Amino acid sequence: MINFVFEDSINFKNFIASTDVNRSGINTFAASPIAVIMLQRTQMASLFNMKNKPKPYIIATGVNHHPSDWIGLDKLSPFSFLNKKQLKDVQNNKAMILFDQSLEGYQTLWLWERIHTECANYSINPNCIIYVTGNLLAEEQYTEWANINNIINFINVIPYTHFEADVANISQRNNINCTFEKQITYKFKNDILSFNCLQKRLRNHRIWFYIRLFEEDLLKHGLVSMNPYSPVNIFMDGKSIESPKATAANKSLPLLLYGKNNNEHPDDFYITRIQDNVFLDSWVSVISEASFADCDNELFLSEKIFKPIACHHPFIIFGNKNSLHELRKMGYKTFNGFIDESYDTLPTFERLDAIIESIKKIIAIKDKTLWYNSMKDILVHNYNTLISNSQKINPAIIQLENAYTRYFKLHKNA
Repeated sequence: MINFVFEDSINFKNFIASTDVNRSGINTFAASPIAVIMLQRTQMASLFNMKNKPKPYIIATGVNHHPSDWIGLDKLSPFSFLNKKQLKDVQNNKAMILFDQSLEGYQTLWLWERIHTECANYSINPNCIIYVTGNLLAEEQYTEWANINNIINFINVIPYTHFEADVANISQRNNINCTFEKQITYKFKNDILSFNCLQKRLRNHRIWFYIRLFEEDLLKHGLVSMNPYSPVNIFMDGKSIESPKATAANKSLPLLLYGKNNNEHPDDFYITRIQDNVFLDSWVSVISEASFADCDNELFLSEKIFKPIACHHPFIIFGNKNSLHELRKMGYKTFNGFIDESYDTLPTFERLDAIIESIKKIIAIKDKTLWYNSMKDILVHNYNTLISNSQKINPAIIQLENAYTRYFKLHKNA
């Protein structure tokens, strides 16, 4: 049993001394998604406040957005926001700290050194730090860095795909009933566009992709959302797109789905909703993920990929290299034979080109009803896998429990 202690136990919050907000205008420190999951949906954790705190325990906090927002060189150390009792317990090996960035996959080269430096500054054993992240490559990346730098006391780096269970629960809680049969019945009666591609928050790789869709005259075949952007200095993996191209494509914006603006509400409003009409009105989802370029050094699967799975929809992932490979490791099937998936292993710009070609091939399919119907086994399997996986204890939770047990067994006399 893991003990979680919170300064604000009603809202599952620690680091309440911080008033920082990040670039999106939300609090830098928030509730930890993995801690909340463990407390609300498993029997593996107990909740305490500071007045009745047990020993040992974990001080858990979510950290929003990029590492530069919560531990950047221009920021106060996150350890400076611990209250005196928490800091003393951490220094005396009676408590661990959980930094939870599972809602994002951001990775940066300086993160590991910064954590170790701040641990040294505050006389904290790095072994007591648990870093949970949506970057599925992070554990391997940290181990490589630690070995190169002759690190003795490792922090605990845990990759975690939070959104898989989250989307499964949203679909069941909101009674999303976009079954395979409903898809077939609806598509038989209505005119259906070849693909959908939802792009809300502006990111450079999304702008590149939109410009390519515009240049290739593919937008007329899709349900595409896109907001206006500045047509200068649009870099991706060391290259900049030509300004005349960017300017020409920008003139068509915004593109709205069903005439509705997609930035009227905070991001959480859209993240926690499944627009099943988008999947009904298109044959395939082109998932515009949060990151794409190889230089991002991450592999992140957001809620965007699990929403079409919940709606029995085939997909192409405009995201990190080897995303399909990672999904298959999680038990999902992909669509090779129906969709050209050779893009998954290619470098940045070749992957972009290959995805455009995959979309063209789908547009050219004459009998899309037959094509879609032929994927029934895969679509049903993926939906069942989503529900099944969400009902299991995620491997990241087991890894967290093991780190907790190992650390306090080593320091049981503290």
